Amino acid sequence: MHKRGKRLNCILLSLVAFLLMTGFAFKPAKESDYPFGAGVFSYDHLPNEADIRCMKENDITEVYQYIAPEISDEEVHRFLKEMAVNGIDVYVLAGEPEWCYEENYASMKTVLDRTRSFNMGLSKKHKIKGVVFDIEPYLLKKWHNIPDELLEQYTNNVVKVMEERAEDEVPLSVYLCVPYSYDTSGREKVLRQLVSETDGVIVMNYYKGSEKENIKREAALARWYKKRIINAYELQPGLLSQTNNSITYYKDGIDAVNDNYQDLISEYSHHDMGIAFHTLEYLRALTLQNSEKKK
Repeated sequence: MHKRGKRLNCILLSLVAFLLMTGFAFKPAKESDYPFGAGVFSYDHLPNEADIRCMKENDITEVYQYIAPEISDEEVHRFLKEMAVNGIDVYVLAGEPEWCYEENYASMKTVLDRTRSFNMGLSKKHKIKGVVFDIEPYLLKKWHNIPDELLEQYTNNVVKVMEERAEDEVPLSVYLCVPYSYDTSGREKVLRQLVSETDGVIVMNYYKGSEKENIKREAALARWYKKRIINAYELQPGLLSQTNNSITYYKDGIDAVNDNYQDLISEYSHHDMGIAFHTLEYLRALTLQNSEKKK
């Protein structure tokens, strides 16, 4: 062996001995509790520094962000840069119940066009990854009379959106928010189409203790069509009095959400099932409560 090689070996051996003597150990990176990604809904404003700290503390990997019409491109680009620096993917969040009408397809297309516009000139790292449509036809008065007609129009609009975005060189991902009840209310055909047509669904699985059963059919369809599925948890306190605490985890806290989610992905271990928190405002509040308890 050359003298230079011997010297290098001696240096390396000395370094290893020193590290062992001082008790230094290489620690593997902490594994996330959310192996399939974690998202959060954000409505009121573009996340500030405190919001970002909260998202990092909770291992958030994606944010579903409502971007108000008055927010400038410059503000959006600044926000996208901050999210990229922190390893958080951005999806535009948009939707109104009335968008289920075929004559209102233009509203869905406008969201797609605006998102494309934001992305123009940006590097891949900084671009918005996709759109999350939160369209709830069951909130319309007409739902009680013509639910199937409304859902047919809605699915037609979804098909058109997917055809529209397919023309792009790098198509935006499209996710849909769906209630856990489409299958149980006799509308499995619609659910199947919504899952198969899009890149994935966010199931608003708001019934504490019944999450595993409520998402069973959605999970099966997502696996069959090789689509991502996300289980959303409600954190808003305003629903406590209305629902006898059966929907929101605000009183239970983040640890209870995490326990439920771990149980869920254990049950559906062969599924790409992420988690989402609704909303960022209350994720921050509950994170602060957790910190105070640990003091």
